[in-house]
Amino acid sequence: TCDGSFFSGKHVAVVGGGNTALGDALMLSGICDKVTVIHRRAEFSALPTYVQALKERANVSFRMDSRVVKISGKERVGSVVVCEEPSGELALLAVDGVFIAIGHTPDNQRFSPLVTLDQWGYISADESCHTSAKGIFCAGDTRAKRTRQIVTATADGATAALAAESFLRGSLHE
Repeated sequence: TCDGSFFSGKHVAVVGGGNTALGDALMLSGICDKVTVIHRRAEFSALPTYVQALKERANVSFRMDSRVVKISGKERVGSVVVCEEPSGELALLAVDGVFIAIGHTPDNQRFSPLVTLDQWGYISADESCHTSAKGIFCAGDTRAKRTRQIVTATADGATAALAAESFLRGSLHE
């Protein structure tokens, strides 16, 4: 959504059905001329308040039981092709941008013998990015945190590097 202002007065698609997707769509509906929410299921997993708020917006439409199969454009996005289930019928939507908020699953299981993972599989760490294991730090989208953006991942990297350096200095003096 930090790029939302670039699409002021334009038509965008938001892909997903959870709180992040619908929250993004709600924010974008205040900036964009038109917002189309594309979701692969018949019902949203987002909080009902998000769903209700979007239904009240005249510039928001929904493509339920649908999935994006292609995003096209030359120098920028120009359209998406949506497959409607279960018919398999394809629909072409002219859009100026696509915001994808479909969630993801971290690939951290290999680290579970060393560090504690939260219930969603993210590595638990404090604000210095120190994990449950002495001398092991983590950064970026692998870490349990609320916001996952490049800027927060970069900040984590700097924080973890400084904390690791401090840890190593302290270890040298033990």
